[in-house]
Amino acid sequence: FCLKPIATHAFVPPELRSAIGRHGQPVDQSFSPRRVTLVVEEDASDITTTIDENDLISSTCSISSKYWEIAPTNFHLGHRPLTFDLKRAVFEKTHPVETQDELGMGVSILSDWRENWYTYRSPPEDPSLIDPHSGYAEYECEVEGTIPNDLVGTLYRNGPGKFGVDGQRVQHVLDADALVYKMEFPKLDKGQPRTISFLSRFVETEHFKQEQEQQKFLYRGTFGTGPSSGFIDNLLDVRPKNNEDRLDEDPVEPSTMSKVLGGAFNTNIKNPANTQIVSFGGKLLALFEAGLPHGLDPQTLKTLGEDNLGGVLKAALPVTIPDIPEPFVPEFLGGHAHTAHPQQCPRGNLVGWHWSQLPATKSLEVTFTEWSNEGFEPVASKTVEIPGCELAPHDMAMTDNCIVLQINALSMDPLPFLANLKGPAACLSMDGRAPVNAWIFPRPTSKNQFEPFSVDVPACFSIHFSHGYEDEITGNIVTFFSGWPPSDSKDFLGAWGGFAPDFIQIPPTFLWRLEIDPKERKTISLDIAPGSQNVCTEHMLVHPNFITKRAQNVYGTASNLIGDSSPPNGYVRLQVETGSTKRLQKGQKNEEVDAYWYGTRYFTSEPIIVPKEGGDPNNENDAYLLGIVRDASNRKNFLSIFDLQQNLRNGPIAKVW
Repeated sequence: FCLKPIATHAFVPPELRSAIGRHGQPVDQSFSPRRVTLVVEEDASDITTTIDENDLISSTCSISSKYWEIAPTNFHLGHRPLTFDLKRAVFEKTHPVETQDELGMGVSILSDWRENWYTYRSPPEDPSLIDPHSGYAEYECEVEGTIPNDLVGTLYRNGPGKFGVDGQRVQHVLDADALVYKMEFPKLDKGQPRTISFLSRFVETEHFKQEQEQQKFLYRGTFGTGPSSGFIDNLLDVRPKNNEDRLDEDPVEPSTMSKVLGGAFNTNIKNPANTQIVSFGGKLLALFEAGLPHGLDPQTLKTLGEDNLGGVLKAALPVTIPDIPEPFVPEFLGGHAHTAHPQQCPRGNLVGWHWSQLPATKSLEVTFTEWSNEGFEPVASKTVEIPGCELAPHDMAMTDNCIVLQINALSMDPLPFLANLKGPAACLSMDGRAPVNAWIFPRPTSKNQFEPFSVDVPACFSIHFSHGYEDEITGNIVTFFSGWPPSDSKDFLGAWGGFAPDFIQIPPTFLWRLEIDPKERKTISLDIAPGSQNVCTEHMLVHPNFITKRAQNVYGTASNLIGDSSPPNGYVRLQVETGSTKRLQKGQKNEEVDAYWYGTRYFTSEPIIVPKEGGDPNNENDAYLLGIVRDASNRKNFLSIFDLQQNLRNGPIAKVW
């Protein structure tokens, strides 16, 4: 045997293992080929081996092993080779043997993480499953376990799904066009098997259709993708040549000259509709926070077009120049953008806001609106101005009477944006050590109307709120949000650029508890939420009936329990009212939380909590937690279902593939 492994990640194919001992010596004397030469290229894996009639072996390789390493994290910045068990799992397309006690340390495989951000397309074994142009796919799902009978309804989800056009990958994953899909859980029909159906489509915005038709980027992405000069790109030979497979490779950044010539002073921001989806009042809306909602057909998922919510919103650049008479305002100005995170109040209204920038005063004009579930009609609205706010907040907290927005410490330099050198988000500079402002507004329907006010909050960076409430004893406002601790980071979501989010640059994300005294108008406290020490978590939520109440449990995706920043591969339940407040050292594992870890080769996405049909609305455990999980070993996703009356650690009660 003449083994010549060129790559450190090389493996002998399984069919040879029983015939080869240490150092390539035969151990099975019945297997005696005349000559074997196994050559493994540095960037290849997935070896298919054949033996001909002359006992000669040939091998072909189809998958790059360039990223076969443990993914870097905030704690571990350099290269870390895979362990033997992880190498074998990747090579054999399986999972390593792991226990719940071993997991939660932030370990994942870089090649798996990158594949998590591939464009939505048919798998090789079923090439006609997904239409590559529309994203259309429809089939009956396979069920592992038992779907509970009181889980009834339709699950809608969306997110980035098509990562470019004509072989050109977006510069930032959040600039990708949206994929929307639904899974239907019908009521149990006695005597009939219960089938779960799946349907998907790309959200075909006008921007999407125009770029697909012309096969190039025409509009500016919020995070850096944009038009470039085809002449310059072709001259420098940097533009990919009509190959959709290039969408799953690192993006090629155009030259400075190409950017300026291709898009300077082009302020048309693309609306990919890829951030959130809401089903309410007879509408199904795909949302993006820098544009208008897009209406979808709830049955077919076909795109109906921009929805101005009954004339409330105007389709134009969300910039307002005051003191200009209406007839003289340019048509491309004076528009609105709608938040991607409206929230449904337990009383039934959908509460959201739309905004417009006031560049003359570096302020933001915000209109809060509460909508009725009957025909999506506005119930009440209130318009306010937030001084010193150069970027619309991403999310809000809501109580029975108040709305809370946190204004992170960000400032904007518009010149790189106007020159098409950067997207608008990349033009924002973040001061991770500066205090932030929390603004408190009365809800439009509240009987307790008051003048909006702000309080200083210690340095942090808020992302998503789970819930808020007014303390029944003190009257203080308490909110919980995911966010970053004080840091020296300067880029706003810059680490999400390139091919996939880079956790070397992303600060660890924790759940925070903020308490504000509305009478004294000051911050009482800001700290890691009880029970959450060293739990890196995101996309936090509570039972929907507790979004304005004191909830005992908060749920979210889990990345690790040691305070690192790493990809998510589990779900966690945090006891935020009764959990421990004990401080842990950096890197010390929190052993007290209720978490479920799928394994190193899985990735979790934003969960949703669904109350049980006919359940107790005042029991926050009388519900199911649902989340889409990526299985990197077979490159498939499944819906994971947990019964919240059980510990998460017990695992899901069902999986729907």
